[in-house]
Amino acid sequence: MKILEVYKDVHPLVRGGIERYIHDLSSFLAEKGHDVEVLIAGDNSDAPDIEISGFKVRTTPCICRVMSNPICPELIYSLREIPADLVHFHVPLPSAVLSWLMTGRRTPYIVTYHSDIVRQAAFLPFYGPFLHRFLNRANAVITTSPVYVETSVFLSRLKNVSVIPIGSDLNRFKPSDSMKTGDYVLFVGRFRKYKGIHVLLKAWKHFPDRRLIMVGGGPLLREIQHAVSKDRLNIEIIHDPEDDRLVQLYQSAKCLVLPSTMRSEAFGIVQTEAMACGTPVISTSIPTGVPWVNEDGVSGIIVQPDNPDALADAIVRIDDSTLRNRLSLGALERARLLFDSPVLLSKIEILMREVISERNDG
Repeated sequence: MKILEVYKDVHPLVRGGIERYIHDLSSFLAEKGHDVEVLIAGDNSDAPDIEISGFKVRTTPCICRVMSNPICPELIYSLREIPADLVHFHVPLPSAVLSWLMTGRRTPYIVTYHSDIVRQAAFLPFYGPFLHRFLNRANAVITTSPVYVETSVFLSRLKNVSVIPIGSDLNRFKPSDSMKTGDYVLFVGRFRKYKGIHVLLKAWKHFPDRRLIMVGGGPLLREIQHAVSKDRLNIEIIHDPEDDRLVQLYQSAKCLVLPSTMRSEAFGIVQTEAMACGTPVISTSIPTGVPWVNEDGVSGIIVQPDNPDALADAIVRIDDSTLRNRLSLGALERARLLFDSPVLLSKIEILMREVISERNDG
């Protein structure tokens, strides 16, 4: 098959959970013999097309980004003209949804619905009807957890939804041979408001002698740096480490914290990465896939969102070696049972083949 993946960015050009997922899926499909191309938005109109991990990356010029959504005047042309047997969209991405509907193209397409639109909610009265039409016309819609199907107004009434979680490569994310635990708590992710950064910073005021390592970067970087300096917080910031270094950080952490507060955190891919390394997770009870991925009392601890004291109490509880060891084993088992990446990516390939077969039979 000739497959076109569509999103605004892809790893390693941009480091993020969805970007990494698209990279891994595209690489997996290419290894299976498919001709895979990823269409992304480029801030430089002269950016050359490149090849990454066996798949092609094509850039369409982007004149600006409005609340993370790229504005690409040539996107309609790109979606109309790029050859493909199947198009796979990753949303939220309003510019791609609207552009596809305007192309009138009849090529089969599937959609992975990563998250509802949260930051641009004021835009929904206009955009919502187009998104409904786009999802209803799709040959299949993939969502990453059963919880998101139940709680999303855009998914709950669809008849073409399949649940396929996002996994991690268990050959790469795995416990270290030494099984030695470090003295730090770990946060991994983009420094954005919905990640609950403000909650984490407040919680860390309780811990002048505990280390927190925050891995990533993003809009709240300066705010974090200011808080570290002003409140003398024991926090180390590591910007986008190489993959091997990230695995090491997971392996040695006492726990991973994911204090997300908004529906923008639909799944929490970093949870599966930590769990695969045998590292317990502390995350929040937001009504998304986050507390489904991290099962309370099995792979980690679930706390109320926007509650620094509850987060701090959970971090203290992880000091109990008996509890931590039990959660570590539970996290590892849950990762192996539910979040083995090749198994889940194979399900997407099977779905793609079924869509093409149904189209040819029709």
